[in-house]
Amino acid sequence: MCDFISKNKELFNELDIFINSIHDNEKTLINTLHHAQSIFGYLPKDVQIHISKKLNLPFNQVESVVNFYSYFFTELKGKYKIKVCFGSACSKDDSSSILHEFEKLIGIKSGETTKDMKFSLESCGCVGLCRKTPIITVNGRVYESVTVEDIPSILENCN
Repeated sequence: MCDFISKNKELFNELDIFINSIHDNEKTLINTLHHAQSIFGYLPKDVQIHISKKLNLPFNQVESVVNFYSYFFTELKGKYKIKVCFGSACSKDDSSSILHEFEKLIGIKSGETTKDMKFSLESCGCVGLCRKTPIITVNGRVYESVTVEDIPSILENCN
């Protein structure tokens, strides 16, 4: 654990500057977690412990918030984060075929990241854009009415 902290001292200093600049309010933890994830790329246990100490909060409270919100992640993700919606409307329109095609073309299963750190693939709950299903997102960019045939060109755009 200490190795992670010593290798990332500058990033922890940047996080401390942010924490020291905020005023106490009910959104402090969420804002700090968002900022920390933007700095580190994810929220490993060392970062969560650091935040809990700096905000004087129990570690389990920080960990619970990280685990509750799907936006936060505790493992480093690939450059391109692909999410396939499995909400009820997308599932009805066969989002499972979309996910399986991504798995086949990228060579990983849902929940995994490629060894070269280029792609992360996962299924997710409803994206909230049910008008043109199935939906996928790549780094937050929404693709509507996706077909299996669309997937190669979507992947080509990930350069």
